Amino acid sequence: MEGSSVDRRVRYTKRALTDALIDLMHDNHISKISVKALCAAADVNRSTFYAHFQNQYDLLSHIEAEVLDDLKAYLLSSSESRTRDVERILEYAQENADLFIMLLEESDGSFQQQIMELAHLVDLQMSDHSGAVAADNQEYMYLFAVSGALGMLSHWLKKGTPQSPAEMSELLMRLIQHGIEERT
Repeated sequence: MEGSSVDRRVRYTKRALTDALIDLMHDNHISKISVKALCAAADVNRSTFYAHFQNQYDLLSHIEAEVLDDLKAYLLSSSESRTRDVERILEYAQENADLFIMLLEESDGSFQQQIMELAHLVDLQMSDHSGAVAADNQEYMYLFAVSGALGMLSHWLKKGTPQSPAEMSELLMRLIQHGIEERT
């Protein structure tokens, strides 16, 4: 019983530090955030902070890894359609909007790069009407699609998610699979 109590306190502490980092990064780059300020915002002792993390960058890396693990679990456990997989990821992003905005906009770019690598798990089913796209060009198409999807995700979250995850998933997959060609 004692173990679960300790785990709960650790989870609470890490959650408080995560929330504090998100709040502080609204106004400051991570390089301008001290561990002291982070601990004050989270109402956590510095010794407790250092029991879990080396510095604010280590905390950010931990947060990124946790989100990526969650996303990978979504992708690997699913046998649904790719549109539904994307919708589930968008639901997760919507539930954690402040966190995603921070990671997409305020981190050093490593999160975006890792997302791009993780996206290889999703079969984007990009259209190749002629069937003659060279392998090199397919990689460019893939990078273009994922970069665009990340841009759309960031914009959607900043706007307060006016479209539902289902609507955004459908739009993303349509753009990825068919580009911006008009449908009649």
